[in-house]
Amino acid sequence: MTTEIMPVRDESAILERVIALGDLSKLDPNERIAYYRAVCESVGLNPLTKPLDYITLNGKLTLYANKGATDQIRRNRGVSIDRVEREVVEGIYVVTVYGHDATGRTDSDMGTVPVRGLTGDNLANAMLKALTKAKRRLTLSL
Repeated sequence: MTTEIMPVRDESAILERVIALGDLSKLDPNERIAYYRAVCESVGLNPLTKPLDYITLNGKLTLYANKGATDQIRRNRGVSIDRVEREVVEGIYVVTVYGHDATGRTDSDMGTVPVRGLTGDNLANAMLKALTKAKRRLTLSL
């Protein structure tokens, strides 16, 4: 039995299928690997660090830039977080982050999580999640 990876079709055919279908589950494993690597290369991410996760959104398999991706993007593109604001609005913990990139472009974004009724570690983890979400969204926006 061979463990050799089958050759993939050319990258343009893979991209065409992804764009046309909008669903990575329709690609075979070798095509997914090629697409994953192409996405990483296009934004300057190291694929060996697993910066992208496969998740299902609205019934379609897609790639999600995780914290590892946004940390690499911030470092590679000179994205800095300038200010963080926190508030609770009707049981929702809201974190707003403001930042800029190396070109001087500025932006802001939010991360929110429900916190009503949470205490201790659950509350602390929810607050950290909101901060991570806000930083991720700001980084991808910039």
